[in-house]
Amino acid sequence: MKRSGISWRVTLITVVPSLIMVVSLEAFFLYSRFSDLDQGLLERGKLIARQLASSSEYGVFSNNRTFLQNIAHGVLQQPDVRGLVVLNSASETLVSAGVFSSSLRNAEYADAQSAPSQTHTLHEEVSLLNPISSSKESLWVYQPIIPAQVALDDFEGKSNIQQTGGVIVEMSKLQTEQSKMHMLWYTVLATTLFLVFSLYLVYLASRSITYPIRRLSNTVQAIGEGNLDARVFLRTGVNELGTLAQGLNKMAEQLQQERAILHQRIAEATQALRAKKEEAERASHDKSRFLAVASHDLRQPLHALGLYVAELQRKVSGAEQQHLAGQIEHSIEALSTLLNALLDISKLDAGVVVPQIQTCDVSAILDRVSADYQMLASIKNIRLIVQPFSGYITSDPMLLERVLMNLVSNAVRYTYQNGCVMVACRRRGRFLRIEVRDNGVGISNTDQENIFREFFQLAQPQLDANKGLGLGLSIVDRLVKLLGHRIELRSALGKGSVFALDVPLAPHSAKLPVVTAPPPSDPDPEFEVSPLTGKRLLVVDDDALVLSSTSSILASWGCEVSTAASLTQARQLLREGNTWDLIITDYQLDNEGSGIDVVALIRQHHAKQIPCILISGDIGPAVLKLASVGGHHLLHKPVRPAKLRSLVVYLLETATPVAA
Repeated sequence: MKRSGISWRVTLITVVPSLIMVVSLEAFFLYSRFSDLDQGLLERGKLIARQLASSSEYGVFSNNRTFLQNIAHGVLQQPDVRGLVVLNSASETLVSAGVFSSSLRNAEYADAQSAPSQTHTLHEEVSLLNPISSSKESLWVYQPIIPAQVALDDFEGKSNIQQTGGVIVEMSKLQTEQSKMHMLWYTVLATTLFLVFSLYLVYLASRSITYPIRRLSNTVQAIGEGNLDARVFLRTGVNELGTLAQGLNKMAEQLQQERAILHQRIAEATQALRAKKEEAERASHDKSRFLAVASHDLRQPLHALGLYVAELQRKVSGAEQQHLAGQIEHSIEALSTLLNALLDISKLDAGVVVPQIQTCDVSAILDRVSADYQMLASIKNIRLIVQPFSGYITSDPMLLERVLMNLVSNAVRYTYQNGCVMVACRRRGRFLRIEVRDNGVGISNTDQENIFREFFQLAQPQLDANKGLGLGLSIVDRLVKLLGHRIELRSALGKGSVFALDVPLAPHSAKLPVVTAPPPSDPDPEFEVSPLTGKRLLVVDDDALVLSSTSSILASWGCEVSTAASLTQARQLLREGNTWDLIITDYQLDNEGSGIDVVALIRQHHAKQIPCILISGDIGPAVLKLASVGGHHLLHKPVRPAKLRSLVVYLLETATPVAA
């Protein structure tokens, strides 16, 4: 329902009571006037009927119709007299004059001679017992004719007086109704004029209130829309409205001042936040740079140390020296694992790792996970079952593989000998649920709350002594959140554990990227006859320790090794006419270029696709992407000598010279 304005409300409050009072008074006045007109017509009818009865007494007594007719014509000259009838004592019509309207029984009458039966019906309806009758058009009055010695007033109510006849006079209501109608129209016209005049006066009176209020309303609306410069100035005789306008102007002025102060504070806060944001970005950039440098610089000596230990193991012959070298190798592996985990967590917390979401082949990821941990499971006599699944998902294949590898490694580590670890997949709507199940020791409800925390380990001394560092599941939790997936844990003590990972399925129309199959690895570095004897290799690294250790172990395998510390030195070796069968280069060199630039230079110079191995201390996805695009094989520092040897042998055996 639409709300009415203040002017309309003022009009209703002012005019409606006056209108009700005027209409009530006029209705009473009209009712009184209409009653007076009807009563006046009746009284004139009675008077005319009495005069006619008194004048007709002689004519009725002598049955002188001519006399009666003359009297009747004289009576017809009276206003509103429409017709009359003179009756004798036997109620027979002696004289009838005028034109009668519809009778009381809706029968039409003419004069008594032409319709004697109808006239007879008329004076049956209007008689001494019913002297007055009326309809919408006429009024009938009956007056008896009595002897002259009896007063007419005395006759009323006395039925024992013998009457000599009677008269019936019909009075027309036409003029009375016309007078009523004229009076009604005059009254309506007067009421209308009064209403219009009252409305005009109310308009003039209310304008002095509604107009200022409307201006106040417009100003309030403008202020509400944010225009604090709006002001209202009123010239009104209403003191309250003037006070309200002054208060509104003061409020707008105060709000304007407060907004200016607020804008200034917001600007200062924004500037401070911008400064803090820039400082945080610089800190994040410095942290990322620190992580990258730390990842490279810490891996360099570990990488060199591992190569030196491998060469040392080949050269020592005594059992005690072999045991000592083995212990050093185990310490290096533990230190390398700890370093990788710590750097991974630091990079995840710093937001350096950015997932590359794409369509992935689940079976390829599961095959690589199975191949990596099949030997470790066999050593502990644990069955590692990977159920195949032919389908595609949407995720980062590298990060997802890292998650599954950590889960499988954790399951193998905490499963008893002769146990079982299973990797199963099943569809659940738009997701693929990948479950890593084991029948190991299980996890209590208390430990389940802390299992994803850093450096948390289950207290199970009867298991493998090498239980890890307690960082694997912490990395899993961070990677799962980074990928936007969901992981669930179901476990009970003594009944094993189930880690369930939900990964969205790829659309049917998605296309898979080309994935290069990894080279087969050979865990055994020892051969009776080395296939590397006489092979010419180039080693490029800007770290003298890594360069020396790498060239030394390659030489111990029978290779002819050339070394370069930069792109410039590699270019110098080319000028000297050196050629190589394989290139091993560090990705991150000095400011002259990268390892990819070294490979491109040598391949272009010899016009053939010389196989190469990139070694990098940066495990970020950017380096992996660059290596994948160039078709280079990438190893992350520290590299195990056996893995390096296996890859070198594989590349040399499968290499076929191709024109660049």
